[in-house]
Amino acid sequence: MRSLRAIAVALLLVYPVQAAELPDLGEAARVSFSSAQETKLGREIMRQIRADKDYLDDAELADYLNALGERLVAAGDEPGRHFEFFAVRDATFNAFALPGGYIGVHTGLISATRNESELAGVLAHEIAHVTQNHLARMVKAQEGSALVTLAALAVAILAARSNSQAGQGAIVAAQAFSVQNQLDFTRDHEREADRVGFQSLDRAGFDAVGMASFFERLQAQGRLYEVNAPSYLRTHPLTHERIADMQNRIQDLPYRQVADSLEYRLLRAKVRAGEGDAADAVKRFSGRVDQDESDEAVRRYGLAVALLRANQAERAAAELQAIPRKYGQVPVIGGLMAEAAFARGRGGEALAILRAALAAHPDARPLTYAYAKALLRQGQASAALDYLRKRLALYPDDARLFEFQAQAYRMLKREMESHMAQAEAHARLHQYRAAIEQLQLALRSGEKDFYKLSIAEARLRQMLELDDKEGKGRPAR
Repeated sequence: MRSLRAIAVALLLVYPVQAAELPDLGEAARVSFSSAQETKLGREIMRQIRADKDYLDDAELADYLNALGERLVAAGDEPGRHFEFFAVRDATFNAFALPGGYIGVHTGLISATRNESELAGVLAHEIAHVTQNHLARMVKAQEGSALVTLAALAVAILAARSNSQAGQGAIVAAQAFSVQNQLDFTRDHEREADRVGFQSLDRAGFDAVGMASFFERLQAQGRLYEVNAPSYLRTHPLTHERIADMQNRIQDLPYRQVADSLEYRLLRAKVRAGEGDAADAVKRFSGRVDQDESDEAVRRYGLAVALLRANQAERAAAELQAIPRKYGQVPVIGGLMAEAAFARGRGGEALAILRAALAAHPDARPLTYAYAKALLRQGQASAALDYLRKRLALYPDDARLFEFQAQAYRMLKREMESHMAQAEAHARLHQYRAAIEQLQLALRSGEKDFYKLSIAEARLRQMLELDDKEGKGRPAR
């Protein structure tokens, strides 16, 4: 995430002069970091991340990560706490927790896991960093520090996740705190995150061995490569004591064999099929299908993903048709079948596939998105609007549904309503300035309907108030 790291460093360098896009965190010498401040800071960082090209806006992967994460959160000590899980397109083995309960996972880490319990173990560890308030405790330990300490901490966390040197440079440049003290404090946090995460993993019904096995493999790779150790080790110091603690905990647990979910296996295949050159991905998965039929549906699905990347839609469709029929309406497979149909110019077939998949899985959010998008691709904007109204009644906070609604209104030349729907999409992502711009465009659209104008004006006032509250301390643009 090169552009993101550049943003982080730039924020840090100018912060002594101005707030530089970070929310107001209060007095310079504050001795605590409230949950409201943490939420503000997390939202600001996420605004930067969502704008970065390496932010992976994949509805299926996001839906899976959030379902997996919510299962772990529900098994923890703070089941009602807000979390949002997202993927980052990066081949390195890494995951990270941001202020406000935002947890990012690199695609490289998903690809490297050998089973679902390993992935769940990493997420449980990151969740524990949030629930144990490690960021707030780190800030409180810096009693008397200037406000720049908080800014430095935020951007250093952000930069260090993708590049440890950038993160360390940010810390040193700001003279926020001693690097050695920070590492010592982080080791304490890591041990606590291991303990709390281990408990959540076990309570959620996963194999707790997964956490230890993944960290053991990372530790072994760290010894092999030393300088180029996995990035997760650089941001999460791993010691022999931590590994020993995990192994001791495992000994006290009864044996548990946990089968991987089909969704995990399919989406890991999707991630792997998206790695590297498309032609190479096709070769890798072609070999797997020919040599091993033990997991045929997953292998053919991964090959189909790779073939679509390589613009071989006919072969992709053939592979999907060869998947055993009992898997045909699995949401992830149904969605890819529809994509293959579109790639072959068969929009009507794609719609039929999605209708059948939705009939079997009406609550599958990625299928909802795929169907709305398919209606728009077929030029059926009015049908899309009818469908979206029903779905928004169920999911009124879904930004993606509002984006599709904005597209439908735009296709129908309903300019004001298009801008208002787009404003709602931005508002759901806490992008209040972008929402304000859309509402201003709506009011300038030439619409004469007094009722619509009144709604837009009232919503604009609300967005201005929210932006003022969220953006205290930001320099004027």
